[in-house]
Amino acid sequence: MFKQFTSENSNTDKYTAYKSFTLSQADVTRHQFLNNSSNEVSKSYYDFSRINFYLSGSTSDNYSSQFNIGNDGSGYDTFLTKFYDTGSIVFIPQNKFDEGIKRGTFQLVDNETSAIIVDDSNGNLYSTNATFSQSVSALSSSDNYVGNIFYNVGVVTLTETASFNGSQNYTDVTSGDFTITYKGTSVINIYEWTCDTQPNELNDTQNSTVFHSNGLGQLKDNLTESNYPTYISEIGLYDDQKSLVGYARLSKPIPKSQVIPMKFLLRLDY
Repeated sequence: MFKQFTSENSNTDKYTAYKSFTLSQADVTRHQFLNNSSNEVSKSYYDFSRINFYLSGSTSDNYSSQFNIGNDGSGYDTFLTKFYDTGSIVFIPQNKFDEGIKRGTFQLVDNETSAIIVDDSNGNLYSTNATFSQSVSALSSSDNYVGNIFYNVGVVTLTETASFNGSQNYTDVTSGDFTITYKGTSVINIYEWTCDTQPNELNDTQNSTVFHSNGLGQLKDNLTESNYPTYISEIGLYDDQKSLVGYARLSKPIPKSQVIPMKFLLRLDY
């Protein structure tokens, strides 16, 4: 028994869900980058960072008009002026953040230097417990920020080369044991269908055990339509070729009314 949906029977929507993550240095990939290094790996990560994130930064190459992940035109006040010959880059696996890292939720705690690094929701990283600062302005200012986070791709860079506490530099942060916490972002799509039926519709059962075996569609002798109503236990969704693409199973079978209209709401989240 089929009934065609109309545009009034369906609805789509979406919402954003967040999941908290706690990762150690073993869960991520961290590299020290170094310009003009004889180590090809260190040099390649310098080039990777410069080209993808910092072409508008303070390097000998100034391409402020170029579009890249760092200079993406998103409108956030992201500082990209600190990019020197050395720094570190941390890659968070995509399966650990899905569609992005929620702004304002990132924190890195470095157990070797005791540095605590957080984001300011604009893509800038700053230390909440630094002993040394570049200026007396705000910790998240363009003077005092120490690196960047690129939320959509799960990349963290520490580009400040100055001292954190007088004896250790920011280049030492993430060189040993550290922990990262943040919230990952997932967009959930919602599809809803309203399945309605009138008293004179869908009153025939699909339960083959109630019929005679003669194939004529006759109820067995001990059953009549009056004492054996149709029960709805599942609702299937079919495509235009009448191929089943999904179904919903009710918690318990419900008698089909032949007196009043009935409505069932199907919802699919993914």
